[in-house]
This record gives sequence, C-alpha cells and structure tokens, in this order.
Amino acid sequence: MVVKKILKLTLIVGGIAAVAKLITARKAEWQGLTESQVREKLDSRLPGRMPDEKRAAVADKVVSKMQERGVLREQNEATAPAPAEGGSTAADSGDDAEDNTESV
Repeated sequence: MVVKKILKLTLIVGGIAAVAKLITARKAEWQGLTESQVREKLDSRLPGRMPDEKRAAVADKVVSKMQERGVLREQNEATAPAPAEGGSTAADSGDDAEDNTESV
C-alpha cells in the first residue's frame, strides 16, 4: 500500500517536472526574437484558425507583452554586426618573439 502511494507520488512529481521542462523550452524558443520574427512565427501558427484582423490583434497583444517583459530584441540589434573586441595584433600573435633556445 505504501509502495503504491510512493509510486503515484513519483509519477506525479515526474509529470510536473516534465511539464515544467517543456514550458521552459517553449519560452526559450520565443526569447530573444525580434518583433518581426515574433509576428512571422505567430502568422505561421495561426493562419486558418482566425481571420486576419483577429490574428493581427493577437500579434499586437503578444508583441506588447513581450516588450513589457523585455524579452524582445531590438530590430537594429539583429542586423548590426558584432563589435570586434580586442582584435589580435602582430605583437599578440607571437610572430615577432625572440628565439630564446640555446643551440648546442
């Protein structure tokens, strides 16, 4: 009897953990997208389910909530090249280093 209760509890906890992991993965899919990427993703998921006006309204609400939470990337961040940090120079590469080995 106790074994059955432990087994049920284990299954319930495992189910909750699996759902939490799934939700976290789904949130990670949407995090860091630009506004246009979010709208494209919503358009691909909602095409036949609702009329265009309703779909646009839903997309506006989703985008505004994501902006409030700060999970959207700005459009200019997505297209801007990454800044070069500490570029390598000839002095850093060791090409001009002296040969300190002794010849025998």
